[in-house]
Amino acid sequence: MILDELVLENVGTFRGKHKITLTPPSNGKPIVLIGGLNGAGKTTILEAVHLALYGPLAQLSGRRTGSYESYLRRLIHHGVSPKEGAAVQLSFHARQQGIERHFRVRRRWMGGGASVCEILLVNVDGKHDEALTATWNEHVETFLPRGIAGLFFFDGEQIEALADLDRSRQVMGSALAALLGLDLVDRLSTDLAVLRRRHRANELPDTLRQAIEERQQTATLVRQAEEAAVAVVATARVESERADKRLHAVTERYRAAGGDLLDQREAAETRVAMSRRQLAEVEDDLRREVAEESPLLLVQSLLGEVARQARAEANASRDQAVADVLADRDRKVLDRLRGLDLVPDVFAAVERFMAEDLARRQESSNAEIIAGLADPSVAEGLVANVLPTTRRRLSSLVDRRSAVRADLEQAERTLVAIPDPESLAPLREELDDASGHAVRALAGLVQADDRLAALRQERGKADAAYEAALDKATNLSLAADDDRRVVDHVDKVRATLDALKVTATQRHVERIGALILESLERLMRKDRLITGVKIDPETFAVELSGPNGRVLQPKELSAGERQLLAVAMLWGLARAAGQPLPMIIDTPLGRLDGTHREHLLDRYFPHASHQVVLLSTDTEIDLDSLAHIRRYVGRAYQLNFDPQTNATAVLPGYFWE
Repeated sequence: MILDELVLENVGTFRGKHKITLTPPSNGKPIVLIGGLNGAGKTTILEAVHLALYGPLAQLSGRRTGSYESYLRRLIHHGVSPKEGAAVQLSFHARQQGIERHFRVRRRWMGGGASVCEILLVNVDGKHDEALTATWNEHVETFLPRGIAGLFFFDGEQIEALADLDRSRQVMGSALAALLGLDLVDRLSTDLAVLRRRHRANELPDTLRQAIEERQQTATLVRQAEEAAVAVVATARVESERADKRLHAVTERYRAAGGDLLDQREAAETRVAMSRRQLAEVEDDLRREVAEESPLLLVQSLLGEVARQARAEANASRDQAVADVLADRDRKVLDRLRGLDLVPDVFAAVERFMAEDLARRQESSNAEIIAGLADPSVAEGLVANVLPTTRRRLSSLVDRRSAVRADLEQAERTLVAIPDPESLAPLREELDDASGHAVRALAGLVQADDRLAALRQERGKADAAYEAALDKATNLSLAADDDRRVVDHVDKVRATLDALKVTATQRHVERIGALILESLERLMRKDRLITGVKIDPETFAVELSGPNGRVLQPKELSAGERQLLAVAMLWGLARAAGQPLPMIIDTPLGRLDGTHREHLLDRYFPHASHQVVLLSTDTEIDLDSLAHIRRYVGRAYQLNFDPQTNATAVLPGYFWE
């Protein structure tokens, strides 16, 4: 089945006639991307497809309250006269018995007067089919059974419901019942119970009939109260969801206006004060350092020359002393050698050597006295050791001062960027109000759920009392064998149906669990985090197994991982349906982090079906996300809402295109 075209005429925020082509241009580009800001009409597109296919039987979200007529009346664009009305038209093609057929379903309604008039037209291969129009509610089940439509046409709220494993039981039970056809078994069992009661009640004596009627009346009153409580719960759930959406929207506005930075003001002020204190400490250290040997670094080269001059003067003084001693010694040695009978050449050589050595020492001792330092090691130690150490300390302090000053400048810029608390006071007040409203709405929902649970228990007791009265009356009054046989056979058939239901569920939950696990492994980023998925055939509770067969609790999974698990459930159930059907996903990414978003973008959307229609905001599928799936996008549209005209226009191309 392929959706070809959706036409909206005066529906919701769409004023006038708008056509959206949905046929993928090729098998390699299955995605049709429709972008729009909140309130632009994305959910209206999803509901329009449901409405075109199923009409009053459409399983719409909590936005549909009250009767079908009041829902259609609210769908008419506010700027259009109810007498002009609105219309939705869906064109698709599918193969039936090996032949490709093209269908066009059009629903038009007008709200003039006290009631709403709806007109349904069904065309097959370009021709109006009167018989198919009359039986369309039954015929549409051959394309996309209404019970499994929620597996292919769903929104982010459905993903969030499945992400809560405690709340997912009801969704999983409904999906499995529709998928396996167990809803028919339940209806048959209910019809048999009615038949059984009728045969048992018809034979009651007058004395017992009154007691049974009283218990039946009690059971009826409790059932009516339960139905009213169901409506209250639905209203409370809608109110809670609206409050959550409002809280989310106000929170995003508060963050966009700098609310997150305002919450960090105290930390920013502390950081500025700390940086200023550190800068003062470093500058004090610099002053102390400059007050000691550091100024000598300016004349370090001169001090080196002083040290060398002092060393030369010390050497000259030493050579002068040595020369005086050697002169006296040389005279004595020569006088001694003259008294000996030496060869004249030897004596002359010794005398020449001593004269040259003495002359050399006297020449080196003639250095000019400039420094006049008695000990040159003081100057040498200052140049060789003290000043290099001082330079390193001073350089370290200067570098640290630069780093602290840079930190201080950054902290001061951050503090300046933080908005004034008074400018955000209205938004903060609105945020507090939205938060309080959300808490109160949630409390009302919990209270309504508790009331509904209590009424269901009370109804169970009333039904049990009614059944007990019928059993007692039956044992006393059923004299006719035919009635007994009917009751007996009904009991046997109902027991058989119950066993069939359990057996059928047990046969398929293992395969469905394997499909969910296979889908989950393709989505999860942690390998072997979840190694098994089991579905209880009676309670429909989902049990996850980790490595070594250990049972995983829901709290061990992050919020993103639970949402991926919900997507895997929908994907696995859709694959279990075994039918090539298109998928429409509204608000697909929710609050997933970047890595989980990439897994959906890379591993789910391009492969979920042969046709995938994504309804997204610019913050869900942003510019980076668009780059991931661009090669799979066959068509793209943008819903542009104009506040001046209070209407949405369908433009070609996604955001940034």
